[in-house]
Amino acid sequence: MFAWSPSDMPGINPNIIYHRLHVNPACKPVAQKKRNFALERVAIIEAEIDKLLAAGFIEEVSYSEWLANVVLVAKQGKWQMESLRRLHRPQQGMP
Repeated sequence: MFAWSPSDMPGINPNIIYHRLHVNPACKPVAQKKRNFALERVAIIEAEIDKLLAAGFIEEVSYSEWLANVVLVAKQGKWQMESLRRLHRPQQGMP
């Protein structure tokens, strides 16, 4: 099965694939200061969040102690929400 967007995969059973963050309870929560965005970008962010909610990829959480701001990147004439996971990968393989 090939899927190019979250809307291509609605209703995937969480028993098939599920991601959970196992955080050490001794770790102190980190919260970034909330960033303000231009109204144009807020609309883009809300549309992307609505797509992910509709596909069941994310769920709303209230009073989260962990907070990271959204990163928007201009790609091919469109704005996209970008994950910073690539920046945290090791640059060199370990022998």
